[in-house]
Amino acid sequence: MVLDSYRKNADKFLDPITEKFSRMNPNTISILSLILAGLGGVSYYLGHYFLLLAFVLIIMSALFDALDGKIARLKNISSRKGDMLDHVFDRYSDMFIVLGMTFSIYGNVYLGLFALLGILLTSYMGTQSQALGLKRDYSGIAGRADRLVLIIIFSIVQFFITAHFAIYSIEIYATGILLIWFGLAGNINAITRFFDMYKNL
Repeated sequence: MVLDSYRKNADKFLDPITEKFSRMNPNTISILSLILAGLGGVSYYLGHYFLLLAFVLIIMSALFDALDGKIARLKNISSRKGDMLDHVFDRYSDMFIVLGMTFSIYGNVYLGLFALLGILLTSYMGTQSQALGLKRDYSGIAGRADRLVLIIIFSIVQFFITAHFAIYSIEIYATGILLIWFGLAGNINAITRFFDMYKNL
């Protein structure tokens, strides 16, 4: 993913926070991230001033999502169960947030389904690669970190920009543009990962 190349820079910020939360169980951190994502999705759905709350909640969810694995490694308690929980919760978090965007007054059901298809297939191809004995595939332009950053940015953009335009009688807001991007980039990313996986098997 694009933001993966900046992980070392992020670690400088995350390491002190990891120390402060190190007494907590990593699975508890994962659950908190999931709950915050769900609340963020609900806030986005409610719209208007709740977009500001969605902005804060999704940032917190992303932060906790980044911390759970780091805390597990710090405490030397990394496990396959924890890894499984993290990835399952990530998929539910993705759905909660995107569904909140989809069913808000700024979204569209068709664009939301297109976005979810791209997101879920991208994630599936990444983990399927590992299931087949290859490395887990994080490549491409539609990784989870990239999506979360875009959602955080667009929640603020949508708050300040209420203008929209129409395509074939479908009203498109800033949120709709982001859903289109998730669908396009996600499906392209999934296809690219598929061919990389097929070539390496």
